[in-house]
Amino acid sequence: MALAIFVTVASGLVSSGWDEAYGRTRVVGNAEPETVSVHLLFSRSGGAENASPALDHYVEHLTWLNAFAASRHAARHSNAWTSDIAIGYWLSGPPEDLPAMLRTLARVFDPITLSREFANQERDIVRREYDLRLANHPDTQAAEEMNAFLYQGNAIAASVIGTPAQIDALGFDDAKAQHMAIHQPDRSSLLVIGEVSQRQVRRAMKQVGFPHQPGAPTEIAPPPFVLGQPDHRVVTYPVADAAPRMIWRKVVALPEPVQFDLLDAQTRLLRDILASTLPGGIAGPLRFDTLIAKSFRIAVFPIDERHVELNFRAEPGNDIGFDDLRAGFEAALTASARGIPAETYARVHERFRSFWPEWSNKEATRDWMADYVLDRASNLRAPMTEIELAALHSLLSAQDIDALLTALTGPGRTATAFIGKDKIK
Repeated sequence: MALAIFVTVASGLVSSGWDEAYGRTRVVGNAEPETVSVHLLFSRSGGAENASPALDHYVEHLTWLNAFAASRHAARHSNAWTSDIAIGYWLSGPPEDLPAMLRTLARVFDPITLSREFANQERDIVRREYDLRLANHPDTQAAEEMNAFLYQGNAIAASVIGTPAQIDALGFDDAKAQHMAIHQPDRSSLLVIGEVSQRQVRRAMKQVGFPHQPGAPTEIAPPPFVLGQPDHRVVTYPVADAAPRMIWRKVVALPEPVQFDLLDAQTRLLRDILASTLPGGIAGPLRFDTLIAKSFRIAVFPIDERHVELNFRAEPGNDIGFDDLRAGFEAALTASARGIPAETYARVHERFRSFWPEWSNKEATRDWMADYVLDRASNLRAPMTEIELAALHSLLSAQDIDALLTALTGPGRTATAFIGKDKIK
């Protein structure tokens, strides 16, 4: 299903429906009346089928520079981004600047008219960005290698920035063609965050001639995900001066799909349980009963409605080797999967209420909803309404948490990265 309109009113309530005049447009209120931010979002799917994984990032650079070709905007790069599934551009300013911001964003749709020489120079800047982000950064390098394995066969497996060879091979003509394929009005979503009405946004769009596609736009959704066969890979980065650390990641498929926002809440609650020192958590076994890990971070999150990833990062305790650290974590996770004690679940479940705003607090709700809608839109997902979100806490259950743990200790694709020198020879 394509994304619809989402409008927040003074109460923070979100409603949805199609804007037959302006397609996929959202106006979201917040508690900062003096500031409005405008976000223009595109799905990366729909470009050249065999395009380089690095091409869209290069296109984003050229597109944003092309939009500012007539000005000397000091921070023109800071307001554009490329993720594994989307490209986004945004501006912010006082409400009276809304027409000017929309006029600038409208130039994102214009054909790229930069000179070939300038485009080649910008490709060199992308290469320097690679050096800044990945060169001599073993954690980022490990993440790229693990992504390619864990997500193998899926669109999100490819690196957003690419390799040096891929960047050096980027062509200006390919970039211009990719820009025109992706940056089309019916493939875009416009999100306006601030205390402005949809009527004001429509008026400003009409004033500046903002490109739009009347009626229901092209369907926009995250790319489908299919988990590969169960497998395990270990990658090592024996950097001599790096603090020893381990990154352990696993992706599993659930027996049945779960609505995305509910699954997101379930995985966040599970993360809080696992990170706790309460019985059933892993902090006790790893840090307090025995010092297997000096420190750790854990995250659990949905990839889509049927696939969940667990991401664990830790530094080994004194005289603890990489193999013992991994074995200790896996043993603690297996023990948790035998069932979370009822008292632990009840205590963490109650604390988890703070994940959502106090729904009776209008300002807090508006700000929370603005961040939430931006996150969902940036990930090509339709947000839920405030009423739907407020009901999620009561839908969480201990049985669902135990089911997630059972899945996470079952078959899946697992990748482990060891960074630095092992303490045990």
